[in-house]
Amino acid sequence: MARRIRLDGLRGALRAIERVPEAMREARNETLNEWADNVQGSAEDRVPRDKGNLWQALDHRVNEHFGRAEVGVWDPAELEYAMYVEKGTSSMDDQPYLVPAFNEHRREVPRTYRAAFRRHMGGGAS
Repeated sequence: MARRIRLDGLRGALRAIERVPEAMREARNETLNEWADNVQGSAEDRVPRDKGNLWQALDHRVNEHFGRAEVGVWDPAELEYAMYVEKGTSSMDDQPYLVPAFNEHRREVPRTYRAAFRRHMGGGAS
């Protein structure tokens, strides 16, 4: 004699599983944008402003399709100077601004992603 098994909540569980890929994409994109914005802000706070417009040349780009974020200087007029400030030269001490900004915000990425994923899955902001 065959026994019937009742699976309460199976439909809800399957709907939640179907939402996972989109929630992951949304959480990733939100995290990338927040991280890039934070890194850019920290780099702008650190970069020397005594001469030049390097701080204005700092920018970030997020490619949500490939899941990549970049923060840096892409203006050809400022690019070489940006490297000299970050790394120094034989006649100029280094004044790192970009690498410390990356390092400052590196550890917050997993926490930010987890919180965003929970929100996008409907689990609140904890």
